Amino acid sequence: MHSVHLVDLAAVVSEHGPAILYGRETLSPEALTHYWTATHSRFNLWHQAMARYSRAEQLNQESALNDWWEQHTPVMEEILVSEILTRVVAALGIGLDSQASEEEISPVTHAILLNHLEASNRVHQVMLKANGRNMVKAEQLNRVRRGIESWTDVLIGRMALRNREPLQYAIERERALEYAEEAVLQGHGVIRKTSNALMNISMHDMISTRLSAEPALPAANREVARSVMLMLRPELFDSVGTLKSLWMHRLENSADQTDRMLEELASADIHEAETSDSLEVTAGSYFERWCC
Repeated sequence: MHSVHLVDLAAVVSEHGPAILYGRETLSPEALTHYWTATHSRFNLWHQAMARYSRAEQLNQESALNDWWEQHTPVMEEILVSEILTRVVAALGIGLDSQASEEEISPVTHAILLNHLEASNRVHQVMLKANGRNMVKAEQLNRVRRGIESWTDVLIGRMALRNREPLQYAIERERALEYAEEAVLQGHGVIRKTSNALMNISMHDMISTRLSAEPALPAANREVARSVMLMLRPELFDSVGTLKSLWMHRLENSADQTDRMLEELASADIHEAETSDSLEVTAGSYFERWCC
């Protein structure tokens, strides 16, 4: 899986996560454990790549550093790009815990973000030390970094329309807050959905044009994406991670969720129904494409 698809997943979590998780007391321990395990497996691979940089630096040979940059630029891109998903999941975790009696999710998602920031800071240091022909690659990485930071604040702001807790995970809080206030003015329904769709497309196109064509760690990225999907909709999957049939899903649907759906469908303005707006995106067929 290419890291640009993690950006797409971050957009889904940002736009629909609060509605999908409405009324859920907590995430399942299995989903949180899977997220922790998947992210730390990828962290280990990143640390190995950075350790190879340290060895190349100790050789004090320009050719060794050039070879390292040639082989590991896609890894550094993925570290920078995937931070957007880690921040969005952390924002979702703090948003859930702010409505609960105990903090059960945010300590885990926050710790994972701290580990990710450590890896990102290491990439920043490598970029600052670049010289010679590697300066061009460093500048390209810096363009990726700037783009990701801007879009991160857009996605975080989209999650803070009613609850300001997610803003603590923005790059620039004021920028994210400004977007949140603008998004409120868009209201609900078609206007907001159209705006979100256009932003998601723009974000995907901008970031994809700045990245290498081939992913560095596709298997690791795929496991992280699967763990995030499991956090969002664990009832869509069985114990071994396979999507359940629609028939089984309907049998297991809780009465509370059904009652809320019916209540929103009967409301005076269907565009005010957050859950109804998210019905299509939470369907099993939508999530299937992330499992390929």
